[in-house]
Amino acid sequence: MKNLLIATTALVATAGFAAADVTLSGAANVGVFNNGFAGADTIMYNNVSVTAAMSGETDGGLTFGASLSIRAGDNVDLDVGDLQTNEPTETDLTDSDDLSATSLGDIYVSGDFGKLTFNNNGIDNLMDDGFAHDVSYAGTFGALAVSATANIDGGAQPADGGDFSVKLAYSADGLSASVVTDDSSDYDATVGYALNDMITASVNYDTDGQAAGSETTVKVAYSSDGVTASLAMMDEDINEWAVALGYAANGMAINVAVDDGGSEDLTVSYDLGGGMTINAATNETGAFFVGSKMTF
Repeated sequence: MKNLLIATTALVATAGFAAADVTLSGAANVGVFNNGFAGADTIMYNNVSVTAAMSGETDGGLTFGASLSIRAGDNVDLDVGDLQTNEPTETDLTDSDDLSATSLGDIYVSGDFGKLTFNNNGIDNLMDDGFAHDVSYAGTFGALAVSATANIDGGAQPADGGDFSVKLAYSADGLSASVVTDDSSDYDATVGYALNDMITASVNYDTDGQAAGSETTVKVAYSSDGVTASLAMMDEDINEWAVALGYAANGMAINVAVDDGGSEDLTVSYDLGGGMTINAATNETGAFFVGSKMTF
């Protein structure tokens, strides 16, 4: 990523003020996709974004910052499991998929106490990202990490999940544990253990079944020399098992995931270097995309 660093001369020259930094970065996506529905056309998508990230430090050691993003183009979901959410017509994306916006990103203050982030309706509920909150806190205390989000201005948020969310995570000596909940009273808890450098085992319990359409998931995962593999066993709400295999080497990455519910996902990527990658994906519905992502 190439960054443009702007040092504000007036701040540098003024006693009692620390220098403020502004970095510019950009990204672009272009390619073709088909949503897999009968008779759907294969059409082109493209989008571009530019982000300015600003940061500074107070005399007392507090770090503060903000970001501003300008985005334009097509709003396309390129997650292999969500390709059918795109809505191609005979000639173009629907008007609702148009992405032309200027958005104020996060404004934050951080220090020894942790980090406070402010973004009006721009912070995901930690339990369910279908709800947007206004402020978040994150702090680390030894092996314990604490996160929380809250909806300050009320608005049209529903009662369950619209007000707050909290997450606690612990990690030490190969053991990891986390629990996340919100005002809906649902919760998602995971306990994992690294048997060695290659094999980990975990148990997840999700009261609303968001993670895999099932409440309880037992998973064993392997990773070594570019090879990844996992086997997950779930309760019988939707799926009973899921298998994922992957391999990455020399800039190329291939991942395959299948389950007994009929889901079949294939993703491929190749890193050309310098911030440009070629990406492709398809699933059991026949939906696919082939394109390129560029970062600047």
